[in-house]
Amino acid sequence: MAYWQVLNKLCYFLGNLLKLDQSIIDHQQHSLTLELCHLPCFNQLKVEHIRHIDAGLSNPCFHVSYENKSLFAKYLTANSIEPFVSQLAASEGIAPKLVYVGHNWLVTEFITGQGLEKSDQSEDEKIAIVLALLARCHSILDLSVSYNSQRNHQALAQKTFITDVNVPTQSNIPNLDISATINQLLQKIKLSDTQDKALQFLLNILQKNLVNTSKFLSNIQQVLCHGDTNFSNVIQLKNDDTSAEPLYKLIDFECACIAPIEYELAMLMAVNNIDAGKVELIESLYQQAIISKKLPNKPLDIVDNIASKTQNTLKTSTVLVTCYLDFSFLINALWYMVEYQSRKQLKYKKLAIKQLSILAIRYPQADIVLNEMR
Repeated sequence: MAYWQVLNKLCYFLGNLLKLDQSIIDHQQHSLTLELCHLPCFNQLKVEHIRHIDAGLSNPCFHVSYENKSLFAKYLTANSIEPFVSQLAASEGIAPKLVYVGHNWLVTEFITGQGLEKSDQSEDEKIAIVLALLARCHSILDLSVSYNSQRNHQALAQKTFITDVNVPTQSNIPNLDISATINQLLQKIKLSDTQDKALQFLLNILQKNLVNTSKFLSNIQQVLCHGDTNFSNVIQLKNDDTSAEPLYKLIDFECACIAPIEYELAMLMAVNNIDAGKVELIESLYQQAIISKKLPNKPLDIVDNIASKTQNTLKTSTVLVTCYLDFSFLINALWYMVEYQSRKQLKYKKLAIKQLSILAIRYPQADIVLNEMR
């Protein structure tokens, strides 16, 4: 058989395979659209009023036009913490307002605006904006009382609501468990024996580093963390008044957890590929954000006042941020690998390689994994 004939057959086969994959995706979207129409919060919602949002989000999301309102609907995994934390954040004015929770769905107001990643502001300005929101997020819960107490769980549950009384809501915000998170991701990835051994060895090194660092720190403060402050998860609201200060909202709380502040700062750096040399700058900006949280609409002032005094503010550990930064690179890399193997989209492979390449500068085990990925 001629070369071009083999090539044509291969292209035909791949074309049919891609059509099959797209057909499955379209069928799933259509099924979810029909399910969305029948939610108790809607009355005679029509399919033509629903538009699928294809923005690389991890869960299916939709834009709903209903009774002259724009709504955002997200299909959630079972026992998702996102509705509960979203409501807590909305009550503080840093997240969109909830409309409905139930039947694996979260429906909020649809906020019109631009993701911070598309802004023409400097990286330091973007960081300051995110930290201003995080400072408010971190102050939502008072964790000075034992978080695991039943009384505290009941108090937390009263701060949120569920519009479908027949559907239980998850209100037990998980504590950060990095080892469990990484092991869960590893179970979803197809790895060679060489890659698996290298990653397990790397994980052991990072765990030892974290234990040895934590030993010498007496005041590691646990807070409610967003857990995934990618610049794309911060929306600058559209405002026709150009003289007004810009307003920002946090979205996508599916990775929320109770964790040290240092973990939040580290994940912010890793997911946005911020240079590790900016750790101390970010800590200073965060302290300024704590001071300035009574002025949430002026986050950019933080950058101009970075040299001001920060007495009596919370001090974070640079060494601990660095430890969590290594973990964050690994978590992100594994998550991107899962998405790449699942969706077969090259962008996820590139993102995984980027995160692992940073780790490989300090840890040769990451380079072993990279060599088989390239």
